[in-house]
Amino acid sequence: MTARLAVPIRWWSAAAGAVLAGCAQMPAPTESAAPPPPPAPRPALTAAQVADAVAKHRKLADAARQTGDLATAAAQLQILALLAPDDAAVTRELATTRATIATQARAEVAAGTAALAANDLDRATQAMLRALALDPAQPDAAKALREIDRRRFTRIQADRAAKVTSLQDQVATSAAQRAQATRSDAGDGYDVEQAIEMFRAGDTTGGLRDLKSYVDANPGNRAARQRIATIVADRARELENQGQREPALNLYEQATALRGDANGAWAARMPPLRRELSLEYFEKGMRAYRTDLAQAVTFFQASVRFDPANAQAAAKLKDAQDAKAKLDRIDKDTRKPQAQR
Repeated sequence: MTARLAVPIRWWSAAAGAVLAGCAQMPAPTESAAPPPPPAPRPALTAAQVADAVAKHRKLADAARQTGDLATAAAQLQILALLAPDDAAVTRELATTRATIATQARAEVAAGTAALAANDLDRATQAMLRALALDPAQPDAAKALREIDRRRFTRIQADRAAKVTSLQDQVATSAAQRAQATRSDAGDGYDVEQAIEMFRAGDTTGGLRDLKSYVDANPGNRAARQRIATIVADRARELENQGQREPALNLYEQATALRGDANGAWAARMPPLRRELSLEYFEKGMRAYRTDLAQAVTFFQASVRFDPANAQAAAKLKDAQDAKAKLDRIDKDTRKPQAQR
């Protein structure tokens, strides 16, 4: 009996040793491999809370409709549809409001297209912006605004060509004065030339800093100030031709300050640039309004900063700020019960 068991016992011993050796080579599981715990579920709204929310958003939808703000009315009705998905009346009202928005947006696009055909760019711009205010995703309005920008740029080029002769005359008239100022103050002239070369070489920040320092030290040297301002304005025109309207406006403003008055040939370019930048940021704000309220607020603030007379931007800025504040309060109220738990 003992002899018959000797071979199996040795075989099982060898097999057990191999298994244990294999287990010793396997890496131990790490704690990081464990899946993260699922987020705690948000507490469900009570029937009373839902009823209060429905009443509140119904009031907001009615108020928006009465003031003609169909986009806001549609947004409030969408919230009502989520709060009361079985309310067929809300569903019908939402569909009707959206259809009205689409109809009115098409009408504004048609009016803007007619104004564009008559080359009335301001009236066309306002009509297309009204269409986007109704429906931010309106493709024809956005396309028309791009065409308006192109035409404005063409008109600017034509105006600039008409002013070249006048600007050249001004530069030629002051050339002798600049030469005399350089001869009478060789040290200052050297500093100015250095700053101008730095500015033209691409160091805009450093060049402007030195040019401002010279102007501050020599406020009465009108010839030098005229020359410096003209060089800065020339760079602004280059940026404007490249479509960089915001840095171009900044340099036009710098040129005006360096000259010491608003009589430069470029001064007429600043108001249209401010309006164009205001419209550009307004469009960006409208596109961001439905998806990123914080970004929309930033864009509308920039629009109002460039053109304080843009009433549409000011109104939408207030709407976006109010909507963001409301969302922030809702988020805060939602996190508070979780923190208490």
